[in-house]
Amino acid sequence: MKPLTPFLAAGLLVAVASSSPAQTSVNTSVGGSFASFTEGAASSTRRQDVAATAGFEHLFNGERGRAYYDFDGGTFDSPGDWTYYLNTAGFTYRFGSDDAAAKRLYLNGSFVVRKNGDAWAAADYSALGGGLNGEFHPKSHVTLRTGYRADYRSFSDMSALTQFEQRGFASVLANFESKTTLIAEVNLGAKLYDGQVLLDPVIVTAPETATGATRGRGMGMGPALRGSTAWVLPQSQAQSGTAGLVSGLFRAAQSLSDRTGVHGQMAFRTTFGAVPPALVTTPAGFFDDGVYDDPFASDAISGQGGLTRAFKSGAEIEAIVNYADRRYTSTPALDATGSELAGSPLRQDRVWRGGVAWSQPILGSHTGKAALSVDLGYRFIASSSNDAFYDYTSHGFALGFSVHY
Repeated sequence: MKPLTPFLAAGLLVAVASSSPAQTSVNTSVGGSFASFTEGAASSTRRQDVAATAGFEHLFNGERGRAYYDFDGGTFDSPGDWTYYLNTAGFTYRFGSDDAAAKRLYLNGSFVVRKNGDAWAAADYSALGGGLNGEFHPKSHVTLRTGYRADYRSFSDMSALTQFEQRGFASVLANFESKTTLIAEVNLGAKLYDGQVLLDPVIVTAPETATGATRGRGMGMGPALRGSTAWVLPQSQAQSGTAGLVSGLFRAAQSLSDRTGVHGQMAFRTTFGAVPPALVTTPAGFFDDGVYDDPFASDAISGQGGLTRAFKSGAEIEAIVNYADRRYTSTPALDATGSELAGSPLRQDRVWRGGVAWSQPILGSHTGKAALSVDLGYRFIASSSNDAFYDYTSHGFALGFSVHY
């Protein structure tokens, strides 16, 4: 596995060669959520999550090129230190005419560094990736896109998870006079891992909850709670070779007025070949990052629906609900002590998520080029799983502030 330095080198050359006027913008946000959390049949507890983001974007050469840096950090209020710091730097450059019907080629690259708190510090990683996308317009209302991307991710403390992932996709988008948009997309992915986590059973330290129960996840992948005890981690079920994935989606969006729209989406995912050597234990409310929540570990069917409304004042409201049924292909379900369930069934999750978010601009006439907003939201999660750690419900209210300049 070799890092994809040619992609980043090409992007740097493109940026240096550009001499056209540039445009720079920055944005930042900070917020927190206050939630009730119920694990299985236990009584409800209160949790508070905090998150902050910051971004820098530089457009150049008539906005054909984009260089950016994004920071995302925060903490999940689960027992233990679930802080995280995600740094992403990258670029995109477009080749082709500005004509809306022209063929276009996009070159992109990125570099990522993620650092975590003690609960998942062993899963820190750095990544280098890049890709090429093509865009074509066979008809005025039809857009075809296709592309390829490769990412190399290095896990210093969990070398078995070090991975080289490749993805290819093709999609078609059609816009109609009825203000309806239809999108169909198919993806083919392959991921090669460095190796198995464990070849033989070993004794590891499993954290202990405040009530004395233990949850053994091993390899630094479990929550670091108060106290600890030793237990035997079963032999890894990982297979050598390349993991494969085929996924697809169909999405329909409809404009109801100039400022109101609805959408619905159905998606599927099926895996084949080798399986991931391990999964990183993630805190409640963590979904779909594509690395820790590894899509190569489970088959899935999902659906989503939503409504968005923008107001003349600049305020926006969005309501969304989605459902996912995930059937893991090699991950055993564990009980509250971290032991495999009787009969060693594989993990299966059924997750409902929904929410409403409101963004309200403030002080518009007093901030000049800076745009300030207050963000309010409510979200609901019902995760039903045969694995005790992922069987919970949660209701949360969020408050945040955003600045864009």
